[in-house]
Amino acid sequence: MKHFKILLVALFISVSSFAQSSSAEITKNAQTYYDYMTAQNFDGVLDYMYPKVFEMASRAQMKAGMEQMFSSPDMKIEFLSNDVTNVSEEKIVENITYAAVFYNSKMKMTFLSEKDKSAEDQKSFLGFMEVTMNSQFGEENVTSDPETMSLVINMDATMFAIKDPQYDGWKFLGNDDAMKQLVDSIIPESVRTALIKK
Repeated sequence: MKHFKILLVALFISVSSFAQSSSAEITKNAQTYYDYMTAQNFDGVLDYMYPKVFEMASRAQMKAGMEQMFSSPDMKIEFLSNDVTNVSEEKIVENITYAAVFYNSKMKMTFLSEKDKSAEDQKSFLGFMEVTMNSQFGEENVTSDPETMSLVINMDATMFAIKDPQYDGWKFLGNDDAMKQLVDSIIPESVRTALIKK
């Protein structure tokens, strides 16, 4: 009986250690993914993206879309920071391991197309954009800077970490409204509801 208890304690410790190391591994990989996003290293971002995404839009198309979004002559988008705040427990379905990654992101949008407009037009445009972003992210999460014609948006968001035996290491898939259809087609509903508790 004594040996059984020792075995049980040892087993519990090893399972607990595995869970912690797995969570640490997800956090480390997710932070690298976010650092690539902050630095606009799109090849690095795509290396960490769950490859099944490329069955719907090729890697080249995804990269072109990112480059276009981040090099628009009308608006400059910068990520000031992306920080992992928490990682959920894991859920395994059909030999694929899933976890939810919770993170905080600060994004700056600078409206280049408005720089040469009159002060009145700039104020009107920035006010309109601020109201629009307030409705999406909450008034407390949007800061306006009229001098630089920019808005800074602070948001808490989630993505899925996926360890699929077909691929090497942890891969990631964003979880937002724009990605909903894609996420729903890739992540089983049981996983979504278990890991992202509303």
